[in-house]
Amino acid sequence: MIIESLTGILVIITGVYVYLTYRMAKSSESSVEAMRNQSESFMRPYITISPFIRANTPILYLRVKNTGKTNAQNLRLSIDRDFLQFGDRANLKELSAFTTPIDSLPPDAELIFGLAQGWVLFGEKSKPDACPLQFNITATYVFPGKKVQEVTQVDLRPYLGTEGESYPIVEELEKIRKVLEKKHNA
Repeated sequence: MIIESLTGILVIITGVYVYLTYRMAKSSESSVEAMRNQSESFMRPYITISPFIRANTPILYLRVKNTGKTNAQNLRLSIDRDFLQFGDRANLKELSAFTTPIDSLPPDAELIFGLAQGWVLFGEKSKPDACPLQFNITATYVFPGKKVQEVTQVDLRPYLGTEGESYPIVEELEKIRKVLEKKHNA
């Protein structure tokens, strides 16, 4: 009777041990998966798309940049609307970057597209069909083991009434250049 009781207790203890070991294994598995995801998010490419005003110009530009740590492979960009640069030039939709896959965009590499001057976008004679103030750009790319498709909504409306950064040294050099031009032409 004692042996059977001890065997029963041993079976219960073994069951508890198996259950706790199973829980520890699952917990370790979750920790490893979380670390793998964290490592991947730190090392992967990130394609960011943002408008900006270049210093000392009235022009809005569009920047497509890999802000991640690895190459974005087979990058495909597409825009959902026609956008004529400067209201009457090339259509972004038809530029090489939007029609041909980019084999690899390395970290910190960027593509910069001139959109238009502020008065072309926001002025009385603006052409919303040629230069829309809102549009979407889709970036599809791969990196080891993953395929990503991200849609960025570009909204130029917040730039109405803003101005680009200017540098006092550049402004002074511009003044010197104008004085030198006057002396040279005189």
